[in-house]
Amino acid sequence: MTMTRRGLGLGALALGAASAVPFAARAETFNIRMVNQNRSGLRGGAFAIPAYHVNFVTSQQATSVASITARTRLALVMEGPDQALMRRLTNEAHADLRTQMEAAGLSLVSIADTRAMVQASGMELQPDNVEIAGIGPSITIGSSLKRGWASFGADDAPMLTALKNMRGGNLAQIGAIHALSPLNRQPQLTGNVAIAPSLVLDFARMDARRPGLFGNTASVDGNVAFGVLMDSRVATQKPANMGVGTPGGFNVRESVWSPTPFATVVQGGAAVRAGPSFSDHIDDSYRAIQRARGDAVMIDVPVWEGLVRDAFRSYNAAIVQTVRSAQG
Repeated sequence: MTMTRRGLGLGALALGAASAVPFAARAETFNIRMVNQNRSGLRGGAFAIPAYHVNFVTSQQATSVASITARTRLALVMEGPDQALMRRLTNEAHADLRTQMEAAGLSLVSIADTRAMVQASGMELQPDNVEIAGIGPSITIGSSLKRGWASFGADDAPMLTALKNMRGGNLAQIGAIHALSPLNRQPQLTGNVAIAPSLVLDFARMDARRPGLFGNTASVDGNVAFGVLMDSRVATQKPANMGVGTPGGFNVRESVWSPTPFATVVQGGAAVRAGPSFSDHIDDSYRAIQRARGDAVMIDVPVWEGLVRDAFRSYNAAIVQTVRSAQG
């Protein structure tokens, strides 16, 4: 017998329509641990921050296909926070990192000098300091998880085009490892270290399963939850003499999720956006049409805003700890 299953939860609570849940903001600490395999690449006299990216996951889609008659999909779209708020929080995150590093006794290259080095290096800046990427059309064999993004650079540490895909998995990190190498040609950075954080914040935990090669059950589910993903990384570059240097980086060991409720869900309340232009949608037969719907995750903005601040402060604290531990 062929079956499909579809589930959606808000924490442990399943919602079938809009729900009124009283939320209360509270400060919390995310227990973020970093993995760093190149301590020597972080030893320097001073630290420059040429880029600071914050990547907000804004939509998710889980698809499972067991057979022609056994397939299912769950799509979630975040509603509420606007781009102006996301930009402001990104600027706050960068400023907080500088404050924490200075408080820890770490010397910083000035913002003006860092900007001048980036410009002289020829590294390309992302237009408008933002990238909006939706869930594009594709064919799923077995199961798939896809995300849409709103990614921003800080005004004083703008998004570098070569690093914008660092929010992805391990292959993206490999591709970004030499992205800061043009800074090797900046003599004023010799003996110092450039670091470029890329924080990834999610709003839901999604899963898609198809048991076994010949399984006849397609299953997807998801929980609305705020989290710092293990895809959050920091690219590094330590220039040396003669225009050479040591690339590197470190990343969050594991994704960390908050138990704090921050949203309600309206099933079928959002369009499933596809492509960077958001011009079309994808239905359950994988066709680009205008009628495909997903579940809207209606954000309690003040609570979500507080969670973002708690997250970037914890992420920055983990960066400072990693950098300080490498100095000994």
